[in-house]
Amino acid sequence: MIEIGGRTLIVGERINPTGRRRLAEELREGRLDTVLSDARAQAEAGAEVIDVNVGAPGVDEVRLLPEAARAVREATGLPVCVDSSDVEALRAALAVLPGEDTLVNSVTGDEEAMQSLLPAVAESGAFLVGLAKDRSGIPRTVEERLAVAGRILEAADRYGIGRERVLLDFLTMPVATGKEAAEVTLTCIERAGRDWGVGTILGASNISFGMPDRRVINAAFLALAIGRGLSAALVNPLEEGIVQAILAADMLTGRDPMGRRFIRDFRRRKAHESP
Repeated sequence: MIEIGGRTLIVGERINPTGRRRLAEELREGRLDTVLSDARAQAEAGAEVIDVNVGAPGVDEVRLLPEAARAVREATGLPVCVDSSDVEALRAALAVLPGEDTLVNSVTGDEEAMQSLLPAVAESGAFLVGLAKDRSGIPRTVEERLAVAGRILEAADRYGIGRERVLLDFLTMPVATGKEAAEVTLTCIERAGRDWGVGTILGASNISFGMPDRRVINAAFLALAIGRGLSAALVNPLEEGIVQAILAADMLTGRDPMGRRFIRDFRRRKAHESP
């Protein structure tokens, strides 16, 4: 069951053919071997929702996304985040999934995109990810990014999608391109929760693009974001230390009283290490 608020929701991002030639080839052939093995591995590593993206050249997403999403849900028993820029593929996936336990990733602040997708999301009862960007790209400043996010919230309201079912993704620019990159995103996360009472989601990896030791930077950025009120983290749970960083940040910010979730994960990992 998807729950926004309280502890940080961990969304496994690994099922994405970008930069993964073998997975892309399998998807073009209509095979789901790697999709299902990745889904099970992420669930075992601590993911609570599995993101499913089948967008690769030569793939019929309208046919394959619903099939893959349903297969992942059946294999793991976890909610699915259907991830595509193809509105028809997202609609097709919503038709075969329980909407109240599905996340739709994503809609931008362009009016045409919102008009195309929001009615289907509203009808299904699914959760929505709104990207704080439009055709002009990712805005550079806090106010500009919040303005785009505000348009998405207003449109969601018009279609009857309650704010409790919206997650805003304020994205991030690489810190290597500007020292303000992290702070702009962090400020947006904080203000969205404080001023609008809406949840937020973040994929941290872009912050470290072009830098060495990216895993450490990503984990630190996520911890800072959780401290500012981040609701959900889109991560690869198979990456060493990333889940533990999220759980530790939750404990330190009072989201995990007495560290119970952190301790459960510690015991789980130790049990797997036993011969």
